[in-house]
Amino acid sequence: MHQHRLFSTTTASAAKYFKVTLTRSTIGLSKDYRAAAKTLGLHRLHQTTYQPVNASSAGLILKLKELVKVQNVESIPTREELDAAKPARGFKVVGSML
Repeated sequence: MHQHRLFSTTTASAAKYFKVTLTRSTIGLSKDYRAAAKTLGLHRLHQTTYQPVNASSAGLILKLKELVKVQNVESIPTREELDAAKPARGFKVVGSML
């Protein structure tokens, strides 16, 4: 009998990083969940980190699947790219009262 793969392990447009954002708090959870979040570099709500696509990162993300939002991305954005994506401030400082 032939064994068929259900998915391809190599693709031309495979993502290189997981963009992981902590959306739920780890307060009240056991130490192993907190340790998994800390290992991923997630300390605060709505904090985002970029993790390489590998089995250990995927395992940690799977453990925290109810607490995080995950996206596949090709590259980590630079500080300039992040600043360019921000909206305008909405105000202008014209002077100081001091």
